[in-house]
Amino acid sequence: MAQDEERLIETNNNANANTMRISELPGKPFSIVLEFAIFLTMMGLTLSGTAVRNVLMYRTCVHSLNHDVDECRGFLSPVQTNETNHLEEEVQKYVTYVSTVITVIESLGPAFLSLFLGVWSDTHGRKPLIVWPLFGMSMSLMMTVLYSSMGHLGPWWLVVTSIPYSVTGGIQVLMTGAYCYLSDVSTTGMRTIRMTMMEISVSAGSVVGSLISSYILKAIGNVYLLLIAATLFVTAYAITNIRLQESLTGAIKGTLCSVINVLLIKEMITECFKKRPNNLRAQLLLLTFANCLSVFVLYGLTGVEYMYTREKLHWGMKDFTIFSAVSVLTSFIGSLIGVTVIQKLLGINDLVLSIISFLSAAAEYAIKAFAVLTWHMYLSAGVTVFGSLSAPLIRSYLTKILPIEDIAKAFALMCAIEGIMPLFAPVLYNTLYNLTITTFPGAICLLTTAIRLACVIMLLFVAYFRWRTPTTPYQNISINSNVNA
Repeated sequence: MAQDEERLIETNNNANANTMRISELPGKPFSIVLEFAIFLTMMGLTLSGTAVRNVLMYRTCVHSLNHDVDECRGFLSPVQTNETNHLEEEVQKYVTYVSTVITVIESLGPAFLSLFLGVWSDTHGRKPLIVWPLFGMSMSLMMTVLYSSMGHLGPWWLVVTSIPYSVTGGIQVLMTGAYCYLSDVSTTGMRTIRMTMMEISVSAGSVVGSLISSYILKAIGNVYLLLIAATLFVTAYAITNIRLQESLTGAIKGTLCSVINVLLIKEMITECFKKRPNNLRAQLLLLTFANCLSVFVLYGLTGVEYMYTREKLHWGMKDFTIFSAVSVLTSFIGSLIGVTVIQKLLGINDLVLSIISFLSAAAEYAIKAFAVLTWHMYLSAGVTVFGSLSAPLIRSYLTKILPIEDIAKAFALMCAIEGIMPLFAPVLYNTLYNLTITTFPGAICLLTTAIRLACVIMLLFVAYFRWRTPTTPYQNISINSNVNA
């Protein structure tokens, strides 16, 4: 044990030295390799998401509920047909159980790894946190392609495809690595812009994927659509593995044994929960929980929102993907306006704009809860123009109020808590949806509104703490002038 502690002290000394020299490899021009890889990843996720859901509903209908193949074939169509209306409620209830198990498995790995990887990356670099998850996501989707091509497999076989995704960290570890990377390579003044660019990459990938998914599905079918999505994942993995430069100078190559180290958890907990001046510990925890509740909502609504629109508005896949594209495009425009116009011209800081973002998202789901016509849904998309800004703004704000050596640890804590959220969110949302599907299916939307308002209250407390110490400066970061992301 003494030797382990001695090794950790030596490793931390190297990490601190690396952190004080956070820079990128010199002589390289500015690039958007990371943002492009995230764009491809999100496009692949969006392309595959609803298609997998349709395949799952079809396999459930045929294999688990023993209905006729011709009777269930409508679930594979990008447009909902009347022939499946009498099966919707029965199939959706069963699918929620399978989806819950998949989500739990996909969450366990990232939640466990997040306990170690934040502190670990201070010494061994950020690039592994980006490359490893992309490799696992590629493997999982290729397994999903195989599953979709084997028509004799029931819905529970889909659970197996989530294992590579889970053990390599998934989207949670990927985004933690990406935000840590951007924090390393950007100056204080550019950090909000770079993190918003990351959010824009997420939005743009989602928009493109949503717009083209139903047309590709209609043209070539589910299996080839999933194959295209898997190709996008593999491309993102190849680009980051070959072209992305490590952000920390002197990063030491790590091993699996170096990751699983209890002392790394101890250091993360010690640094994140130690008492700090000006209620900074309370601010860190409030911001972390507010952001994690957003992830809770995201995982809770995944899949259920699509089934809600099928049940309430009788939408098909095409209707839902077009709406999703419009919604994400609206958020994309809102992100640009929020950061480039409202923040720069009006001088509104990250915290205030985050509060506006949560209020916007709360209003969105209040409208969706009582929507009975298609235009009501599109009205909600217009209301949530700033709804996607909270995540990058909260992370940007944390990088400005924390010492630089604690940023990765704070992001790791955030990722660890985010990893726990999917263990509970699908259970709560799916259970609520099943209980209210025949009476008031919009209950899941009202729950979302209440959670968003709770996030607003948390951020108001942070604003109060900052108001009591208005002269506390942000942490300045010394960085090389040559920036290559």
